[in-house]
Amino acid sequence: MKSKILLIVCSLLPLWSMAQNATALDRFLQKMENTTFRAKFTLTIAESAAHPETHTGRITMRGRAFYINLLNTEASYDNKNFYVYSMETKELTISEPTKEELLDSNPLLYARELSKVCKVSEKATNAGITIITLVPKDQSKGIQRFELTLKSATLMPVSLEVKEGASYTRLSFRDGKFANDKPIFEMKRKNATVIDLR
Repeated sequence: MKSKILLIVCSLLPLWSMAQNATALDRFLQKMENTTFRAKFTLTIAESAAHPETHTGRITMRGRAFYINLLNTEASYDNKNFYVYSMETKELTISEPTKEELLDSNPLLYARELSKVCKVSEKATNAGITIITLVPKDQSKGIQRFELTLKSATLMPVSLEVKEGASYTRLSFRDGKFANDKPIFEMKRKNATVIDLR
């Protein structure tokens, strides 16, 4: 019996060690995979620092699946189909998205994708904030810098910024919450004209 217990403990030690050495980014990605994140946000888009555009919206996300409400438009992804509903035209478009379309729709997905091809640095501040910066090794095209700011203790996103050339996109989150429920991201809208591009 003692040998079985010892065997179990020994088999768990590498996992415990990995958890102890996990970066804030690793722990954040794991949390986003296993819980549902909800928040309101302010989106700032600027081609240059002098002329930013600002909009407000809401997001629900679990893993790669998400729902976003922004600019009289609802968009969601259920891990297979991408749904876009225009409140003005009452049209619901359904498609199978490319990776680029998903990243453009939900910048939070960049954290997972860029972690594979970027130099990652993390800085914890005295204010209980951790700043995670991802810089692609190939600077010849695309994103120059991705910065994610989290509350250190809870891993709650505070903001993220994507810089590409002279332009940048910034999401500032508020009223964020993590929950254990599993939302349905398939979108159906009564009386909508459905445009199926699958």
